[in-house]
Amino acid sequence: MKSQPRGAFTLVELLVVMVIVGILIVLTFPNITALRNKAEGVVCMGRLRGLWTAFSTTLNDGNPWPQLPTNITVGTQSEQQWWLDYSSNNLNLTSNDWQCPTVVRNQRSQTNTQQISLISYLPTLFDSKPLSPKNWPRMPWFTEIQGGHGSGILSVRADGSVCPVQDP
Repeated sequence: MKSQPRGAFTLVELLVVMVIVGILIVLTFPNITALRNKAEGVVCMGRLRGLWTAFSTTLNDGNPWPQLPTNITVGTQSEQQWWLDYSSNNLNLTSNDWQCPTVVRNQRSQTNTQQISLISYLPTLFDSKPLSPKNWPRMPWFTEIQGGHGSGILSVRADGSVCPVQDP
């Protein structure tokens, strides 16, 4: 007697597969947040490095560090808008280049009425001498407004290195 070829799975086989998939999901789920934070940290580091590249190029061309107009108050949304406008008009950067995905996600999840930042990275306010930013190699050029990647608040320095801000 010849046996017929099987064309379907048995109930036991389906249950075994479902149990295995369930176990894999349970093992992976706790790591999802850590993996997301790590991936967002890599994106954040890339965007900080992109800001450094754009501003470094303009300094290498002999231009001074951008100076805020006297009518703009440091730490306000008008300052953030000025940096967005300046970099868009002069350096071909977009508002996305100024956004850390972790900071944006954290701000969206806040339920209080705290003001949303237009940019996730604060530029250091150097003087107008073209070489000033490079004369201070440990001074960050741009610093993240809040951490969330598990390694602290990130900054980019004069040599282009992205690292966590060290506590004094």
